[in-house]
Amino acid sequence: MNKNTDINSIVVLLLLCVLGAAANAGASGERIALKSEVLQEERAIQVLLPEGYWVDKDTSYPVVYLLDGDYNFHGVSGMLDLLANKGQMIPEVILVGIADKGTLRYRENMTPANGDGKGGKAGQFLNFLEKELKPYIDRHYRSAPNATLVGQSIGGLFTINALLKKPDSFDHYVAISPALWVSDHQLEKNAAELVGKKSYRGKTLHLSLADETRMGVYGFLEVLDRKDVQGIEWQFTHYGDENHNSVGLPALRDSLKDIFDGWYLSGSEISAMEPDGVLAHYRARMDAFGINQPIPTSSVKSVVRALYNRERTGEIDALVARVRRDLPVSERDFIIMQAAYAGHFDSPKRALEILRESESRFSASVKYLQEIAGVYEQLDNLRKAREYYQRAAVLAERQNAGQWQMNILNAALMRTEA
Repeated sequence: MNKNTDINSIVVLLLLCVLGAAANAGASGERIALKSEVLQEERAIQVLLPEGYWVDKDTSYPVVYLLDGDYNFHGVSGMLDLLANKGQMIPEVILVGIADKGTLRYRENMTPANGDGKGGKAGQFLNFLEKELKPYIDRHYRSAPNATLVGQSIGGLFTINALLKKPDSFDHYVAISPALWVSDHQLEKNAAELVGKKSYRGKTLHLSLADETRMGVYGFLEVLDRKDVQGIEWQFTHYGDENHNSVGLPALRDSLKDIFDGWYLSGSEISAMEPDGVLAHYRARMDAFGINQPIPTSSVKSVVRALYNRERTGEIDALVARVRRDLPVSERDFIIMQAAYAGHFDSPKRALEILRESESRFSASVKYLQEIAGVYEQLDNLRKAREYYQRAAVLAERQNAGQWQMNILNAALMRTEA
């Protein structure tokens, strides 16, 4: 091996080490200390941005606010990675974990005050969320006007109390095995007075219970059944094969799929639709959710594949133009898919022409640069392939891409080294 090859090998190894460290650094999100005037103390939060956050700065994301965040954060973030990022069953979301200050303090903040003015400080803590935490997230991140509050056990008690007392604080409320028995079922008594007097239009409540019998949930359900609830959409799910601690992830997963119903379309559904119908569907979903995000990759692939199956490939250019006009953040993925099918059915040279034509507009996309590199590799131009893999790797480092993405780029760099 000559001297230049030795230097190249060292550069590659250094780059791989940096990439691995960057991916691990971004996996847990950012921990932030907020000084709260409402609570007269410093509060810690943990913010995890979706993997696609830095790719396109015109995108916006729903926010999931997670109570008891230090206890639940890692489990929920992993579930969201599979559900939103990899599975694309729901839009990508910003996750905000709200740390507690020990068990006793947490219970105090989650428990509503009694009618005699005694009890917990849930009202004060809700003011902190509404007046300080949510505005902070809205100022510093590209949050959409779509916020979900998630609480389990006594956090579920807080969640339902927040809905009853200040329904406009959040858009969706997920209460998992809520401890509604606290304070001699006081919340159930309050609910009987509040429900029917306030408007809950546009709000959703997702209530669940594990293999428990004494949480006070059924009494609250009777209130919802008896009263004329104005506008709220609510559902209850009993997970009889889960316990109080294990029910959190399946209940939240099902609730989010229901909240963002219609985001995922199967290949068979898309095959029965015209391309413009698919675009209209996603435009309507984004308007309903108040977000701006790329269409799921699986849906993009199904649309392009359907045109090939129907022998209507001549319509693809016009379709991409309509996407650019109506759903511009999805244009990149349509071009990548157009190039992928052209490379398979026509030639890699045609795929490269398609990708290079729009390269300047998508130079901030790791995926786009990686696709160009892959086509150069197909054409046995390893020098250009390596150049684009290196550009993609440096960009991935800046964007805190996932470790699995780093692994793919690492392997590509090693493969094209010679």
